[in-house]
Amino acid sequence: MIKDTNKTAAEQAPGEDRLKLAATAMRANKMLHAKGNEQSEKNNLVHSDKVEEIIKEWPATAKMAAENTMKFYGSPNEATESYLIWFNNGPWKRTVAFRDEVPHDFPEPHSDVLEQFIDYHVPADKAGLIAELEGSLVIDRTKGEVSVHCDNEGANTLSINMMHDVVTGKRTPEEAREFIKKEIVEYLMDRPAPYAEKIQFELPEEKQWDPDVTIVKDKELMQAVAEKQIELGLK
Repeated sequence: MIKDTNKTAAEQAPGEDRLKLAATAMRANKMLHAKGNEQSEKNNLVHSDKVEEIIKEWPATAKMAAENTMKFYGSPNEATESYLIWFNNGPWKRTVAFRDEVPHDFPEPHSDVLEQFIDYHVPADKAGLIAELEGSLVIDRTKGEVSVHCDNEGANTLSINMMHDVVTGKRTPEEAREFIKKEIVEYLMDRPAPYAEKIQFELPEEKQWDPDVTIVKDKELMQAVAEKQIELGLK
């Protein structure tokens, strides 16, 4: 428990707790590398009555996005007062409908309430180009994920497709933004808009983790960690 609310938990964490967590996390790292890229399944569903109770006071756009998602993918796998979460729904690794709206003016004014994730590796030298494309695209290289948030799945699908085109060199960020400008109109007007209706590339079947490389090799620390792992029964 934090004793001084003017200081962070990081400042006040006892040295013993810091080393204990490091020893446990290093053991977990080893096991994860050994286990490989197995995909986890989450099949529990939240009862629809509970979901309806949660979202009844949500803002209109957030509530509608949640209802639209449930219409096609059923009840979420997890629910809190501010989030609904689906796992492995359609092409998505994870979908999150969230209560608290974020204003977004590209490509047209709306509020972001729906975030969707795919497994995808973005090379470090391409990350800046994705930032130029659109601010709602979020790269997590360590997890090997890309997410995008908007107000509807069509817009998210369109942005993911354009992200892939930029990474693969098919389009520049400027060309992709211009394409989004035209394609989103077609989608919203219920005309053919394939880039907003379906992901246009093959998604990876395995996790796209990018664990980077180890640069901390301090002998004193590693010895302390090894001793702590023995003490905790991790070795």
